[in-house]
Amino acid sequence: MARHKTRHTGVYERLSTVNKFQGKPDVAYDFCFKQDGKLVWKCAGWRSEGMTAQEAATMRMDAMRDSRRKHDATLTFGQAWELYKRDWLEAEGKACIHTDQSLYTLHLQRRLGVIPLSQIGPMHMQAILRDMAEKSPQTRKHALSLVRRVYRKMVRWKLWRGDVPTEDMMPGKIDNERKRFLTHAEVHMLLSELDCRAPEFSDVCRVSLYAGLRLSEIFSLQVQHIHLDSGLIDVMDAKAGSRQAFISPSLRSVLEKYMHGRKPDAWVFTQSGGVTPMRTINQTFVRVVRDLELNAGITDRRQRVVFHTLRHTFASWLRQAGVPLDTVGDLLGHSTPAMTKRYAKLGDDDRKKAVAMLK
Repeated sequence: MARHKTRHTGVYERLSTVNKFQGKPDVAYDFCFKQDGKLVWKCAGWRSEGMTAQEAATMRMDAMRDSRRKHDATLTFGQAWELYKRDWLEAEGKACIHTDQSLYTLHLQRRLGVIPLSQIGPMHMQAILRDMAEKSPQTRKHALSLVRRVYRKMVRWKLWRGDVPTEDMMPGKIDNERKRFLTHAEVHMLLSELDCRAPEFSDVCRVSLYAGLRLSEIFSLQVQHIHLDSGLIDVMDAKAGSRQAFISPSLRSVLEKYMHGRKPDAWVFTQSGGVTPMRTINQTFVRVVRDLELNAGITDRRQRVVFHTLRHTFASWLRQAGVPLDTVGDLLGHSTPAMTKRYAKLGDDDRKKAVAMLK
């Protein structure tokens, strides 16, 4: 028996070739909806039984809700993470994919991986925070933020309709800004030692120190992004979007040796001189910082020398030289002026002298 559409979405009627009702062929009402990507058909009932197209439409909505509840009840956080990674992080080429993968693998998978979204609550979040007690406040906040982002994406994709367990647990703004920047003497010691122990990573450090690039931005550089003639570096798909950095004369001589005879799509900095791009910080850098005692006696994380200190040093030196804040922000690729405010005080000397001249 052929089905014919009714005026109700997803509801169809078909005439019986055998049964009669009120002198006419009886009518069956069917409805359909998608479940797990497949079209499911169900018979709501016959007109002779009191069924109507309107009632079939109501039954269809009830069936769809039941189907969603069953899906919501079985979708685990691990499955949600895989969807989030594949269809959002990878599909959109998000720069945070490696950080998020590390957060999930190290801190979330053991506690949440096989648990359905419907069963995860604040107690699970507290357990994760206890596991991460020795991590920085910002790292713990990032872990909770990743849980929240996965849940919210499932909501947006209509794969989850319940609560988000991190609500009311997210900490406020954390002062995690790096305070320390290096002196010229400290930079000389650091680079000299790296030149002896890890020459290629020493050049990675120079790109951050003299062009202000983040580590992830340096690892993403290809030969075609370096323009020695114009003195520009294309920084592609950075946190706040693509931008251009500038090549200083000293940095030009460093980059030249990575350009000759290489294909445009070759990575500038590779693992052990091969074709695979660098992905993680060279541990020699950590050992050199330790051996030079740059962090001796320092317990505040914001004052300790890490790789990001080089980018912070780049900005700090510019401010000390009198470069305007908005220019520093543009060079760093900051998305808002508020992110550059931390460098404001480094350019105060000239203004203090000007004010001191007033009688």
